[in-house]
Amino acid sequence: METAWYFRLFWVNFGWFIVSWLLYFIIKAKRMAGPGPSRSRVMVFWAILIIGWVLTWFIHYRINLAFWLGLIIIIFGGVVFALGYMAMREHPEKKQAVVDWGIYGVSRHSHVLAGMICMLGTVVMGWSPGSVVYILLWVYFVLYVIMGHFGVLNEEKLNVKRLGQEYAEYMKRVPRYFFGKI
Repeated sequence: METAWYFRLFWVNFGWFIVSWLLYFIIKAKRMAGPGPSRSRVMVFWAILIIGWVLTWFIHYRINLAFWLGLIIIIFGGVVFALGYMAMREHPEKKQAVVDWGIYGVSRHSHVLAGMICMLGTVVMGWSPGSVVYILLWVYFVLYVIMGHFGVLNEEKLNVKRLGQEYAEYMKRVPRYFFGKI
């Protein structure tokens, strides 16, 4: 029997992407504006995202333990997104350029980590270890994490140039993700 179209993992993947952007606009994370990545990096980001959406179109999910576990992971990732956006709001009492409060006192790149957590939740939700497409989804997830990490390294170089010694000191105090001084 064919699975209904709305049980495609694509909708989960696309949904958390939309929710993360809605959080950005609702919370008004104005400090996240800046020069950002180069045009070529933005194009690579969108290409990778679309490849993931296409891949998840071919994977169905079922309401089972994997679904609920994946949903919990995605909700946790959404909370991390929200905490990051809340820290990036305008705080008139805090005049410094580097945001080192809130979740950014625990993780320098919580927004990237949140995306990785949500993607992991999506992969877990589509649990189907016998499927070739599902195995490809795990490969995609690993590449997604690797590309995200290289994006973080590039962002750190830009931030050191833009924010100087204050950001270099911040890098010494706060771990890149959550654990250790990576």
